[in-house]
Amino acid sequence: MPLQSAGAVWALPRFRRYFAARTISLLGDSMVPVALTAAVLHEGYGAAGVGLVLAAPLVPWVVLMLFAGVWADRIGPVPMMLTADALRLVGQAVLAAAFATGHASLWLIVAMQAVSGVGTSLFQPGVGSVVTRITGNVQQANGVLRTSEAIVTMLGPAVAGLALAMVGTDAVISLDAASFGLSALLLLAMRLPGGPVAATGTGTGTGTGTGTGMIADLKEGWREFSSRRWLWVVITVFCVFGLTVFGPFYILSSAQVTERHGPAALGAVLAVEGIGAAIGGIVATRVRPARPLTTAVCYLLLIIPQFLVLAADPSVVAIAAAIGVGAFGRSVWSVLWNTTEQTHVPAGALNRVYAYDVVGSVLLLPVGRALTGPLSGWTGAGPALVAAAAIVAVGCAVMLGTPELRRLGARPAGGAAQPVAVGGPAG
Repeated sequence: MPLQSAGAVWALPRFRRYFAARTISLLGDSMVPVALTAAVLHEGYGAAGVGLVLAAPLVPWVVLMLFAGVWADRIGPVPMMLTADALRLVGQAVLAAAFATGHASLWLIVAMQAVSGVGTSLFQPGVGSVVTRITGNVQQANGVLRTSEAIVTMLGPAVAGLALAMVGTDAVISLDAASFGLSALLLLAMRLPGGPVAATGTGTGTGTGTGTGMIADLKEGWREFSSRRWLWVVITVFCVFGLTVFGPFYILSSAQVTERHGPAALGAVLAVEGIGAAIGGIVATRVRPARPLTTAVCYLLLIIPQFLVLAADPSVVAIAAAIGVGAFGRSVWSVLWNTTEQTHVPAGALNRVYAYDVVGSVLLLPVGRALTGPLSGWTGAGPALVAAAAIVAVGCAVMLGTPELRRLGARPAGGAAQPVAVGGPAG
């Protein structure tokens, strides 16, 4: 597999602005759960209140995501992202003011987090298509963004804890609100055209996002999604993974490490996980496999050892190493998967297809988390982790056994790669 420098994307002012916008808003978002959890407990709302607050953004996010994909294909992703940033800025600013004045009732917190969920549902469908409008080096861009996401996710909670000790909850949430304002300014500075992109590439639908109505556009997006077996097989597998693997793993791993080795050990393990994910993003900017999804699934298999090692409960060093390797593999998978999706789906339908992807991938994740406690209490954590490892192995075998996935090349069969930066020279 040839290597290619990731430096090319940094030469594009538009990419630098988009990178800064995403990184700043992600940092703010990664700080908020820590701040809200501490604040809700401090206000006396208990664990049930924490659960309500953290679940509040998920409902509007899942419900509105598919419709947001249609809107993004109709008017372009950037106007949607700007609207999302404006909504989240207002919601977090109201919440910060409520904490500052001592009027942060539980229901106000829940309502503002729901507003944040609406904003996320408007923002998310355009994440993939914006990259294709900025640069033709889609894999490089995805790798750099994935590395940044891993680092920010690792540092955010620690920064939040320090900020809480120094300035309080209202200040942390104010920083999150400010991050959305700065993100919006940077997105505006990219000066990307706001309208829909004409369809190119292969597929059965027109991919223009210009159906006679919302339902027609949703059906068209579904045709683009369902006509690609490699696409719907992966999303189906990941839907099962959300229920049986990724949902339970967060809870089981945190509980196992904390109960057996203490909270400091959990912090160290999470740090190693972040480092592994960041290294995976860096590596993924450089590899150029001829069959990207086959390679991606092979990297995804690296998550299996973390389940088996946790079940065996060896030293913290062994646990951290296994989880770090798993994070590395999942990062490379993520970059290769996103790049393949962006280069093989018509640009005019990409936002809708991406929305189907996200909804399918995370739909059963909360259910998996909710069922983890009762099921692990019945079977024990060790057997549950071994079962998760077996499910990953079977799921990867299903993906590798799909001829359309296994044979899919780095470029669409028609010739040139799908993504093309539009709107003139990057400025």
